[in-house]
Amino acid sequence: MKFSLSSSYFAGRRYTPDVMVAQTVALGFDALELGYFTREVELDAWQMALAREGASVSSIHAFCPMPLEMPQLGPEVFSLAAPEHEERQAAIRAMLRTLEAAVRFGARAVVTHGGRVELREPARLFGRRPYRSRLSQSLEQLGFIDESLVERERAFRESAAPKWLDAVSFSLEVLLPHFEAAGVALAFENLPGIEAFPDPAECAFLRERFPSTALAAWYDIGHGERKARTGDWPVQETLSLTYPFTVGVHIHDVRGLEEDHCAPGDGTVDFRMLLPLLKKEGLIRVFEPSPNVSAAALQSGLQRIRTLLE
Repeated sequence: MKFSLSSSYFAGRRYTPDVMVAQTVALGFDALELGYFTREVELDAWQMALAREGASVSSIHAFCPMPLEMPQLGPEVFSLAAPEHEERQAAIRAMLRTLEAAVRFGARAVVTHGGRVELREPARLFGRRPYRSRLSQSLEQLGFIDESLVERERAFRESAAPKWLDAVSFSLEVLLPHFEAAGVALAFENLPGIEAFPDPAECAFLRERFPSTALAAWYDIGHGERKARTGDWPVQETLSLTYPFTVGVHIHDVRGLEEDHCAPGDGTVDFRMLLPLLKKEGLIRVFEPSPNVSAAALQSGLQRIRTLLE
């Protein structure tokens, strides 16, 4: 069974592709997921380093290579679901470049963030005002999930989401024929926070609207756990909706309420409960630890997951 390591593990270290690939192999991984900080000028070096070490690229995290027009670094600087036409077009252009990189490196999937729905709440004098989720803050203060707050915030979200569904549909109409022709999956990752788009139900709805094997889901274990712990989308409910078209998984642990991207074993995620997903045939399994996770902890986490699956 093969495992990949996200190149985001090396973020901030100013390593060359040679060093990152060599360290990935030395840590016990078979492949890499190229991340959104990869630069265009490095692509040749990545290709040569991978060939030299006998490693491969399992997946690519959008947007990669880093778009020149990107105002700042990050996977959500552009959104395919942005209601604003100009941002959405920029995201489509960057995604097509990401697809080119996926084809070049033989990656099976492109992982993307859908973005964040802009929540608004009713206000007596000013119509509707911007709102930020208070689920985490409430849980920390009360020590339990305030179900009434969850229901209230879901209502805000449901009223805001339709224009995002329409916007991402415009993007998918353009992109999916290209992904289908390339044999690459475009996979939307589950993100923490009630504002995250698409949520599992929306992801399932989009798959029904666009019944293409090129449109997929990507399950991030840490993000899914964070959502469940704050009362937003239980893990099993999420997987019941997205499992059939999930092509990959980000593997990391969670400490406390929301400290994710820990090595497996350094948090409290019950990975045994996720065995049906982790053992899914053809699943792309990518470790996505924080850069501050030690090599020893990462190797221990990899061995823990290997032992669990074997």
